[in-house]
Amino acid sequence: MNRLHAFTDTAAAEHARSGGKGASLARAAQQLPVPPGVIVDSETYRDFIAPLREDIRRILDDATLDHAARSERIRTQILQQPLPDGLQDELAAAMQAAELLGTPVAVRSSGTLEDLPGAAFAGQHDTLLGVRGVEAVAEAIRRCYASLWNAHVLPYRERMGLSHLDAAMAVVVQRMVQVDAHEAAGVAFSIDPVRGALDQVLINAAFGLGETVVAGESPVDEYRLRRDDLGETEVQLAEKPAALITDGAGGTREVELPTSQRSLAALTPEQRREVAKLALAAEAHFGFPQDIEWAWQDGRLYLLQSRAVTRIPPRWTRDESAERFPNPVTPLTWDLCEEGFHASLNHSFRLMGLPPFGDKWFVMRDYYIYGNQNAVQLYSGRTPAKLLKDVESIRAALPQIARQYAWVQELPVQWMRDLDTYLIEIGALMREPLDGRPLSELWDYVLRINELGARYFLPNIAISLTQRTLYAGLLQMLRLALPAEQAQQVFDRLLAMTDTKTGQVNAELWALSRRLRADPALQQDARGLSGRELLEHLSKYPAFQQEFRAFLQRHGHRELDFDAYHPTWIEAPHTVLDQLKILAERPDEDRAAAELSQKAAQAEMEHLVLSRTPEELRYLVHEVIRLARAYTALDDLEHYQTTRLTLPFRRGLRAIGERLCEVGALTEPMDVYFVPFRVLDAALREQSFAAIPAVVAEHKAGYQAACQRTPDWVFGESEALPLDQAGVLKGLGGSPGVVEGAVFVVHSPEDFARFPKDAILVARTTNPAWTPLFYQASGVITESGGPLSHGAVTARELGLPAVMSVRDAMRLLRDGERVRIDGRHGSVQRLDAVASITD
Repeated sequence: MNRLHAFTDTAAAEHARSGGKGASLARAAQQLPVPPGVIVDSETYRDFIAPLREDIRRILDDATLDHAARSERIRTQILQQPLPDGLQDELAAAMQAAELLGTPVAVRSSGTLEDLPGAAFAGQHDTLLGVRGVEAVAEAIRRCYASLWNAHVLPYRERMGLSHLDAAMAVVVQRMVQVDAHEAAGVAFSIDPVRGALDQVLINAAFGLGETVVAGESPVDEYRLRRDDLGETEVQLAEKPAALITDGAGGTREVELPTSQRSLAALTPEQRREVAKLALAAEAHFGFPQDIEWAWQDGRLYLLQSRAVTRIPPRWTRDESAERFPNPVTPLTWDLCEEGFHASLNHSFRLMGLPPFGDKWFVMRDYYIYGNQNAVQLYSGRTPAKLLKDVESIRAALPQIARQYAWVQELPVQWMRDLDTYLIEIGALMREPLDGRPLSELWDYVLRINELGARYFLPNIAISLTQRTLYAGLLQMLRLALPAEQAQQVFDRLLAMTDTKTGQVNAELWALSRRLRADPALQQDARGLSGRELLEHLSKYPAFQQEFRAFLQRHGHRELDFDAYHPTWIEAPHTVLDQLKILAERPDEDRAAAELSQKAAQAEMEHLVLSRTPEELRYLVHEVIRLARAYTALDDLEHYQTTRLTLPFRRGLRAIGERLCEVGALTEPMDVYFVPFRVLDAALREQSFAAIPAVVAEHKAGYQAACQRTPDWVFGESEALPLDQAGVLKGLGGSPGVVEGAVFVVHSPEDFARFPKDAILVARTTNPAWTPLFYQASGVITESGGPLSHGAVTARELGLPAVMSVRDAMRLLRDGERVRIDGRHGSVQRLDAVASITD
């Protein structure tokens, strides 16, 4: 097996073989001006280190040694270990083929753990410059291997949770770009990751070799250019007293710069534009914003390295989080969910061919969840829909789509296969006895639930992202053939009827409402009693009570809120009765016939679309339609099954809360949700509970205060309300149509029973448990969400006008106020003049 690969070898682009730096250079060399080179693969390192592994393991396990001592002992052994047999001869042949003999080369470490999410290893491993000759290169390779065990690398890997012995090292041997003292090198970013400006290129430059810029050891010039026209927005010139250059002895040296040169710009305006173009070309090649190293030699610009930008200053907003997390969240719930959520997100990015994000996507601020809007913008627009610009682009992209996105067809099958295991484990956890078990075992029970949830949830964000991508792709293809409005109408018809789990649950609710309506005495009680009161009277109606209990046994895990602090249907059955009371007031209707008619119309529209699609694209269009429906159903089923975790979570945490009440740490068992994970974990492991009461008091008061206020849309900023001079609130169109009526603001399921018939529903967001309200409403307004949200999809199914993402709607609109909503154009006209003027 070949141990050395030219940049042009296909195998060289594999991260596991070539490490982060090597794989990136090999991919870049396909289209960008990369100096030639070869890669010594990571298997060569593994062969080299094999005789030393047990000695290294013993050194790592020696608790008497600090990082520096461990590093010194391991590095000493590595620098004395001979390279694998035959490697030097293979190296000579490879260097000759790449025309690297007789010229200085750079020998760069390329770790296999580099450029992973949150673990870039920037500057952690060694690079040797100006190396000449095969023997010197072989020795430089050994030094790169030793740098995998540098003293500062050991704690870095440990902080990242990475195993020392799993780390491996490929080595890049690349022709040296010999930058003179009057030429320049440095780094550039195709976006500005320092200020979070996604519309600017950032360049750092200095005279001589770029290692001084990369290491941050010397003053550098800084230039910012607009991405769209490469116009300069800012130039900061540094006093640069020296430059690093190659010398004739096989190394580098620092030279003083003339006084007249020190304050000059390292790059001319034209060179700055060329560097910016190169950064943007690297982004286009890799399909993601890039951090590049570059250098000028003899008037020619070279790319030395390129890696994805996966960290950016956060801008915390509710844009991405308000629909998913509309209400305040207790600290323990968020702590238990956060790690699994981010793992699922990065798993999804890998599937989609995007680099993992190296920072937080969501955080809790003042008990509300905020999303990093800069990160959202960083990753947006990088889906397959960009391949669908026109019919010719689609034809050309067919092989790439088939190769790169085959997993989209496979994921639903894999997910359904794994679902059985998850459900079996949930059942086992619910049957596990908890009475009499010590706190340590109860905490272990909760942690096992969390581990199960993280495993189950790993592919689930990919399902949601893929559904959005399929929707965008289908709509984009329709717009190639139809005007935008007509394309939207065809799109709605194609996806109007999808068999979902929520649809099944709603059908069962409807059937139960028919049972209630068929019993005059029961319906009379339902009209005069609240859901809570009716629950106490159900024993008078044993047949209905039996069916109701069976329904709760099947679907009682449905949540009222994301936060497991809140009960599900099985613990709050009165909320289901409130929904049934609403449905029971509706007259009988032939829903099966209506569904059949809609499905027939949908099939007819699909046939029409496919008949007008070019033959060579027909399979693609048909498959996108099929998958869009499949992922709609899968996304709904995934959410339905995810909420099963709430039951064992609440069971285990209630048991812990009861024990903590017994020892005086809590006054209410469910107050355990106000104890952050770190505090609770330490208290339970150390059996020390003195800190818990004060922590609970602080977080419970903060949570309750958060429940009474509307959060800032942008954290820490008070924004102007989305109201124009004509008293119109702006949002996003969710379901077409225009309706006038009085609004009713619903804060939680506790308000369901009071919802007036034909009112316009106003809410932060909705979920499947809210569906019966839609049958009572004449229109829908939500503070969050978009065309794919539950509220928008349900409104379209029922023909209700809906406007989504109307900020502050719950605070601005008052019960009984009349509005006119336009669901196609996303506007809410306030018709009560007084309300429009006074708010």
